Amino acid sequence: MFEDAIEYPWRGEQRVETVVIGGVLTLLGILLVPILFVNGYHVRVIRQVCAGESEAPPVFDDWGALLVDGLVALLIGFAYLLVPVVFYLVSWFAFFIPFLGGSLGGSAGDVFAVLGVIAVLAFMLVAFLVGLAAVYLLPAAVAAYAVTGEIGSAFSPSTIRSVGGNKAYLTGVVVAVAINFLAQLAGNVVVFTIIGIVLIPFITFYGNVASAYAIGAGVADTPLGADEPESATSQPTY
Repeated sequence: MFEDAIEYPWRGEQRVETVVIGGVLTLLGILLVPILFVNGYHVRVIRQVCAGESEAPPVFDDWGALLVDGLVALLIGFAYLLVPVVFYLVSWFAFFIPFLGGSLGGSAGDVFAVLGVIAVLAFMLVAFLVGLAAVYLLPAAVAAYAVTGEIGSAFSPSTIRSVGGNKAYLTGVVVAVAINFLAQLAGNVVVFTIIGIVLIPFITFYGNVASAYAIGAGVADTPLGADEPESATSQPTY
């Protein structure tokens, strides 16, 4: 899977145009709308790879559909990361509990302070575990939407459980993480040259497309991929 994922963005007759367009959109991502098109393209990659269309990556066309897919993917990501963010905020406020106990004075204050420290550590641990789970399951949620075309599937416990607990999906996530790491490493290497700074958005886009392929390939071997109800060219429903 790793070798196929690395080669995937450079397949097809329009590979140069696709990488150039994706790199430029990534460069302009600070404006938000361009990055929505990129996110939508990643959704399209996952959709096609899950459908077995992995000979060449899709091209940038049907921009309206790309924008919608990118916006939906952004909202799914926001929803999944909202819970761990709330836990982190709670753990941050919990830092004040030991100080409150110290202000009380006496043995009761000491006990309150110790319990406060335990509460802080517990909240931080839960926040970390919830955040880790959210990051791991987020690609599965986006893939569920990409495959079914239904936003609700991204939040279906049975769907996410069938994908997230599958070894093929785990492999896809590991490969995606490894590719992203290599892309960041390549970006750090070329940043020391003038022309290298210009190449960073294109390297980032290439790595993200390869990662999307890995996720799609992993999901394709899960029950979600096996029971795919729509073709890769079907339009999402809302």
